[in-house]
This record gives sequence, C-alpha cells and structure tokens, in this order.
Amino acid sequence: MTLPEMLVAVSVIAVLMAILLPALGLLRESSRKASCANNISRLATAFAAHDTSLSAIPGWRNAVQPWTSAHCGQGMEDDAACVSWTVPLLPFISEREIADWYATYSRDRVADDARLKRVSLFLCPVVAALEESTSPGPLSYFVNGGTGGLTLTTGRQVTGDGVCVDSAGNQRSQPWYRQSGGAKEYYPEQMSLTEVAEGDGTSNTLLLAERTGTAAPIDVSWADSPLPAVNNSDRSVKTLHAVLHSRGIHPGYGAPGGGQSANATENTWMKTRGDQELRYPSARHRDGFLTAFCDGHVTFVSNAIDEWVYTQILTSDSRPGRISLRVAMFQQRPTGVPDQFEPYIFDQHDLHR
Repeated sequence: MTLPEMLVAVSVIAVLMAILLPALGLLRESSRKASCANNISRLATAFAAHDTSLSAIPGWRNAVQPWTSAHCGQGMEDDAACVSWTVPLLPFISEREIADWYATYSRDRVADDARLKRVSLFLCPVVAALEESTSPGPLSYFVNGGTGGLTLTTGRQVTGDGVCVDSAGNQRSQPWYRQSGGAKEYYPEQMSLTEVAEGDGTSNTLLLAERTGTAAPIDVSWADSPLPAVNNSDRSVKTLHAVLHSRGIHPGYGAPGGGQSANATENTWMKTRGDQELRYPSARHRDGFLTAFCDGHVTFVSNAIDEWVYTQILTSDSRPGRISLRVAMFQQRPTGVPDQFEPYIFDQHDLHR
C-alpha cells in the first residue's frame, strides 16, 4: 500500500469513527435507560405486591418493628425511628436477608450492618456508570410525597395529596408521634391503591420517579431515615426520599387578584431556589426523567412538563375537600386574561409536551 493510499484509509477510518462513536454513546445511553425503566417497573410491581399483601403501599416514612421500638423507647423521640419506603419494600424485591436484619434488630447490634449493602434495584444504571455516588447504598428513585399541603386543624397531610403519605406532612414542627396512654407512639399514615383508583385514578397518579440530575445529592442512601422537608435545609430534603411540589415555588400562586401574578404560564418548577431543586424529579437522561404511575405503567416525562400538570399527577384525589386550598389553585389554568381561570383537565399527552 502506497503512502497516499494509507492516508486515504486512515482518513476513512477517522470519518467512520467520528460517525460511529456518538452512535455507540447513544446506544449505551439507550441501554442504560431501558435498564433504569426496568428497575422502576419492578419497583412499581413491588409496591403493588405490598398493597395486595397489606392493603396499603408504604409511606415515605414508616414504622418497622423491632427497629422502630428500639429507636422510640420510653417515649423518647428519635429521628431514626422511621424508615423509608425502601425498607418495607425489601421482602417484595428479593432482598429478604436485609429485611430480616431489620426484623431482628436490637440497639446493641453492631455487626453485619445491612444498611451498608447496595441494593441494585435502587440504583439507576446511568448513575452507576458515572461512579459518582459517595453512599454505600445509593438511592436513585424517590416516591410521590405530594405537595406538602397540610390541613389547618390537624397539621396532617391532606388525604388526596400524594400517595406515599405520612402523618406529619412536611412540617418539622409536627412530629410523627401521637400520645397513647402517656407514651409517644410512631404513627405513620398509609394509602391503598384502591383509594387512588377511587380518586384521580391509578393511571393519572405518580408513584415514583428518578432524582439523579446534576444537582441531586450523591450521598443519599436507601437506608437513610427520612426527615421532614424544611425550607432551605438540604440535609432534610436529601433524606426525604420523596419528590413533591414545594410551597411557594409557583409565581402565580395566590387567590386571583391577590397581588401576585395570576398569569404565569412559564415552567418555573425546575428553577433553583435554596433547596427547591432537590424536591423535584431529575435524571441524567436526555431531556427528561423516567416515572412509574400507580397502575404500574412506566413513562418518560419531559423536563418541560408544565407545573400545572406536575401538580395534577402528584395529587391522588382532586375532589373538593381532599386537597389543600393551595393545591386547589392548580385545578385551574390561567386563560391569558388577568385574574381569569379555566378548569384544567389532565391529559396523558401533557407529560411529553
């Protein structure tokens, strides 16, 4: 082969590599995305199995014995008394050994800490490939914690808000214990899929989503004891283990004519405001994130999703009295005319616009 022929061959190979390498990168991303979707699908199936077995799905905080008793003894409040939705799900995702560790837990047990184990189903393959996580048991998926709306009388999360609910909503000042015979008892609230079906419908209500974007924390573990979200408190939001629509993020929130913009239609929910970005779904996939709905179907949601749509899919029952007054504002959309709204009807196609 002459030198000119060799140069031509090298040039052809260089051109082919320039064409093929991006395609191979996209192929790898597509494969990891499919694996991530499979993880989410299997988790949604595990939620359904939990519901079939116990007539409820886990909340984003839960009581698991004897773990809870060990951390809630003699009326003393302890942040570690609650466990995330990940723990009740362990028996339904073939992680019986770790589940048994919790089931036989005692305060003086220090050996063979199951919380340090990695559960592959909790980790998105895209994130695993980046090898960025500093947690021994990383968590890529977060459940629907609602909008943080509370009833004014009890301080509890309203019935139709979110599906993985808890008795204390997102207020740190409302602890997750109740008085019972002079002692404090951990009392989480849970919801069944039947209740969701009777409300907005399982196919219209978010169950879980990714939270693995560039701003998402890399030190979150599936074994963290979830804490209530507090404004501008990153640590509590990192250990919330739920995604939600935070109070005040929407510039048009407020009664029409209340002095705030009632016609803000731009997407503002992904903007960074203190710890706000940590409260929303995110991913390393192109242009969106993977989600599972309460009926088990998995769908890819655009980052450009309208915040009205996002709030709609967080609520499980939009009937009057089942959601907070603040969330009720999102049952209407601005018409473009100041202070005038129209009823909003959710459509599955809205997820991809």
